[in-house]
Amino acid sequence: WGDVSSSTVNHYWFQLTKLLSGHDLSTVRSDCSRFLRDLLSRKQSWCVNCTCMTYIHSVALIEGENSCELVCCNGIPTEKDIESLSLERKQELIIFGLQTHRLMRCFLFRKFDKMPQLSGILENLLGNKIPLLSLFIVGVFYEGLASFCLARRTGDETWVSRGDAALRFLRQWSRLSEWNFENKVLLLEAEKSFTQGDLDEAQKFYKTATMSAQRHKFLHEEAISHELAGLFFLDQKQY
Repeated sequence: WGDVSSSTVNHYWFQLTKLLSGHDLSTVRSDCSRFLRDLLSRKQSWCVNCTCMTYIHSVALIEGENSCELVCCNGIPTEKDIESLSLERKQELIIFGLQTHRLMRCFLFRKFDKMPQLSGILENLLGNKIPLLSLFIVGVFYEGLASFCLARRTGDETWVSRGDAALRFLRQWSRLSEWNFENKVLLLEAEKSFTQGDLDEAQKFYKTATMSAQRHKFLHEEAISHELAGLFFLDQKQY
């Protein structure tokens, strides 16, 4: 049983890593779908919910946020099903994983009205001694980006503080793994400079963040850098 369970856990992390590192979303979706069917056929229900979150997230990014409750069938739970069961069983890691996935999608789909109830990833991660899993660390990156965007939209300094905290956290990780985190830190630096009105610095950071993401093979984060740089130049009327 140990070999089977270890293999299952490793395969789950493989799927999640593909999602977080920017692999083709259609491949992530199809691979997760096959993995879920395999889990159900072998009655390994203990790994279904976490795999389902990766599957649902990939589908939502391909087909839109409204697809989240429509993608599951044949014994595969929806996101609401996962949330209800996890709250009932007090499965904090699953609940936190759902929150992280939702926050990431809120940023990517620019649904900032939902951000206040989803923010606090870094605070919960450190305050509740939640394991520093890759999903949560990347979630802090998205929380930082969303926080600086909300700071510019609302003028609320609370969001600046959240963005700063995310930036400090990821600077530490960048010192440990420049390959995985340099571009994230640079993009947060760009958003911070933009928020503070330091436009020359912001422009430099957007460029270096894009180049770093390209150099380190984070295609999806290179795209985010281009998009945020575009919004910056649009705001400055530099068409």
